[in-house]
Amino acid sequence: MRRQIPLKIKISRDIVESVIDVGSGFFLAIIYQLTVFPLFDLHPTIFENFQIALIFTILSMTRSTLWRRFFRKRNK
Repeated sequence: MRRQIPLKIKISRDIVESVIDVGSGFFLAIIYQLTVFPLFDLHPTIFENFQIALIFTILSMTRSTLWRRFFRKRNK
């Protein structure tokens, strides 16, 4: 018999996973930008790199949320 996980624990686990995923992606994006942008003769400041990473992080979170909702509704 499969054990049910209480909803509070499941939501908490989802939040922790999302924070780790988004946080690591944000910092990796900054590192990638600092490495790749100069190859294309783009030289944004550190603050601009943070802004660019933030924009892509928000877009990524939105995309992930929409896909998650789509598949959860589809599986019901």
